[in-house]
Amino acid sequence: MLKCMNQTSALPVSVQRDLHWVSVFSRLSIGSLLLSAGVMKVPGGVSGTVQYYSSLFEHSLLPPLLVRAHASVICFVEIALGLWLLSGYRLAIGWKVAAAVLASLAVGMVFAGKYDVASDNYVYVLLALGGLLTSRFDRWVVPGRSVAARGEPLPSDDPLPSDDPLPSDDPAPAR
Repeated sequence: MLKCMNQTSALPVSVQRDLHWVSVFSRLSIGSLLLSAGVMKVPGGVSGTVQYYSSLFEHSLLPPLLVRAHASVICFVEIALGLWLLSGYRLAIGWKVAAAVLASLAVGMVFAGKYDVASDNYVYVLLALGGLLTSRFDRWVVPGRSVAARGEPLPSDDPLPSDDPLPSDDPAPAR
């Protein structure tokens, strides 16, 4: 019978350390992007965002009800999602939600005819998927119940062993 092997332990320590930092900087970049995008919508309020979205999608194929519904919640979703990613709580789920939200924004820009903005949004989707792939290596997280329930070790802030070269296979000189 085959047993599942924890794939993170099969990687060299230096790779695990690098993937930790990729995850941290992915969280910082996409989390701050979402947070700042949401905060920038606050001064106009929900009505201002709905008005902007309605004018942007006026001649698109998207139903006006869908546009108004999306515009009514996007500010709150972006702020909450940005804070979620920055907090590190249940990152895999957070990254999946982020990729879905970013994909919805990209599809919307395609329907609005803003292909350059849609292209940028699809890059953000790819970055979110990269965050998902590296999130298992992130040690600066708030552990969720699911981690403890599965019996996995909880992440720690203890640094991984340094990059010191491994001792050589040569036997120590006899004394």
